[in-house]
Amino acid sequence: LQISGLCWSSLCPHRVSDLYGRMGLTRITPICGYLMKRRVVCDRLMTTAMFIEDIDHLTGERRWRVVDEDYDLAQEIARSGFADMLHDTQRNRMFDQALRAVIDEVHRRGERAHVLDIGAGTGLLSLMAARAGAERVTAVEVFKPMADCAKKIISASNYSSIIELISSRSTDLSFEDMNAKPNIIVAEVFDTELIGEGALRTFKEAHQKLVVKSCRVVPSSARVWILPVQSDFLTHFHRTPSQNLRTPFADCPGAAAIFDVQLSQLPRESIKMLSEPFIAFRFNFEDGNSIKYDESFVHEFVVSSQGTSHIDALLMWWELDMDGTGEHVLNTAPSWWDPNAQWRDHWMQGVYYLRKTIYVSNGQHISVRCSHDEFSMWFDVEKSESERIKPPVCSCRLHVTCSRNAMYRMNELDIRSDFREFLKRECDSRSVLCVNEGSFVGLIASKFAKKVAIVEPNAHFRRALHAYCGYNTVENVQLFANEEEFCGEVDVVLSEPFFLSSVLPWDNLRFWYVADKLRARYGPKIKILPQEGVLCAMPVKFDHLWKISAPVGSVESFDLYEFDNICQRARSATDAIVEPQPLWEYPSVCTGDVLTLATFRIDQPIPDGHLSFTARIPLLKKGTNAVVFWMDWKLSDFCMTSGLVEKCHVGGCPKWSVAHRQGVFFLPHEKATGENCEDVHCKVMFSPASGDVRFSFRL
Repeated sequence: LQISGLCWSSLCPHRVSDLYGRMGLTRITPICGYLMKRRVVCDRLMTTAMFIEDIDHLTGERRWRVVDEDYDLAQEIARSGFADMLHDTQRNRMFDQALRAVIDEVHRRGERAHVLDIGAGTGLLSLMAARAGAERVTAVEVFKPMADCAKKIISASNYSSIIELISSRSTDLSFEDMNAKPNIIVAEVFDTELIGEGALRTFKEAHQKLVVKSCRVVPSSARVWILPVQSDFLTHFHRTPSQNLRTPFADCPGAAAIFDVQLSQLPRESIKMLSEPFIAFRFNFEDGNSIKYDESFVHEFVVSSQGTSHIDALLMWWELDMDGTGEHVLNTAPSWWDPNAQWRDHWMQGVYYLRKTIYVSNGQHISVRCSHDEFSMWFDVEKSESERIKPPVCSCRLHVTCSRNAMYRMNELDIRSDFREFLKRECDSRSVLCVNEGSFVGLIASKFAKKVAIVEPNAHFRRALHAYCGYNTVENVQLFANEEEFCGEVDVVLSEPFFLSSVLPWDNLRFWYVADKLRARYGPKIKILPQEGVLCAMPVKFDHLWKISAPVGSVESFDLYEFDNICQRARSATDAIVEPQPLWEYPSVCTGDVLTLATFRIDQPIPDGHLSFTARIPLLKKGTNAVVFWMDWKLSDFCMTSGLVEKCHVGGCPKWSVAHRQGVFFLPHEKATGENCEDVHCKVMFSPASGDVRFSFRL
């Protein structure tokens, strides 16, 4: 999708990257058990059908299914985390102040202010423009459920006679659709990479087709900053494992996709700044002719760190000059660089990796070539002044098969000495069958086992494992696409467990079904690791993450009740939403004890009937706004966790696994802020027929 140049609509700023990171797309919208292609949905809204993707938890296969135009897209709005954008008070205030300044300027010129709001969403910016004195506002929103919501919000305001709402893409509009050319554009069409949602084409084509020549734009311009750093921590999200076996892919440049992350939560000791941040790109949104879809610049910086260092990554953030005066500047820098930074999740910061590690020393002048196309950016150390560097293309296929989190997980296991000791105890001189998808456990086990058979369903990953074996002359490993192909002797069946298709921690219960087949073949005495999976829960109070699901109420004095009504009604009408989140990026406080909700005996046959588990989760501190869920996998005396990596007491700050995503249930806002919410009653239901794990809650 990225290579073909499709961009995502601005509907859904939240994410689940473990599934689609393999495609180079790091942030995708969590939607119940589904993942929705945003651009596909928007393109299909004008016709009669859409594609929704779901996952078979027994096989891990992804299947597109067609739903008709009556599919309840309001549920997708509720599950999208869109509210985070409306909770961004700095963003809202900056747009309001800039609109006031620009509309006043137009009036001082003796002109009527006609504002074109591109990607209107709830209509908030249109309402701001009307309140600021615009005589006419044309709001454009392609996503029909959101357009319907905006229409109700606008109708309930005092500005319905000023604002005209058109349900269309701005690039499909013509001058005739508006009867007059606007002289002000306001648009919030940015993502973490700034240009990834099509901002360049949006502004350029609007200048060419829709607005007057002297049109003002809010925001008027943007600057992209980059910062070279040394960081072993960040390399674990990118480099292929090389501790136990030498990597045959040391020269693979990786994929060009941005790694979007909350850099404010990066442990400060994990990065070493090699210079001051510097500007990579400037974009003038008020000059359509200056907007280029393909550009490349060379910028030089001086290494300021002491001694010899190495450039592992470039950190990126951007800023918007909202009205061209420099008085209203919106900055997405991390908090350790800008102490006044506002928390937000719809815009984060980005990490880019160079094609290879560059060693530098204090005072050295380094040239970095900064390039972008219509939707993405990439960077490399400059070798030739005239050479235009193309985007990196992954040659090993691991970077496009695995998400960033999956790469980190593989590197983490590769360097853990306690995990090596566990494998030595369990696999020494034995015949081992490893069943995973996207795992190096089998190769590490080959150091100790007599022989290892690895079942790896993913063809790209299987080829990578084969390359490792050849490069390191590993002769006691065989690779198979599925367990049916294997027919040798087995002493131990081993799994992390991990599968590339997994989104939530318990999706890896897929291994239970494989274990059942192998137990039927080899008998009940065969040793299977893990022996059990334990579903755990802990209540927390998030500092900020709760905003992605909380009602927005009034924003800049505008009543957005209709948006809240849609979201809250949709949430209450569907299954309880437990969504995946990388919680190491989101600060929280523990508000209750860790509870075991369910134990799945992997060393026993899967039962015929449904499994149901109930528990009362006491909330020991006020302000609890979520419950976190994860899996602990018991492999003899070793525990593989996807949740807490160290004990946490009530009132402490949890330390979560970086290698995995945890499941989060957000308490309804009225319960989280109420005085009488003392516990949460949770019911977990497991369906053996489908492999689904479902939750229900009573507060």
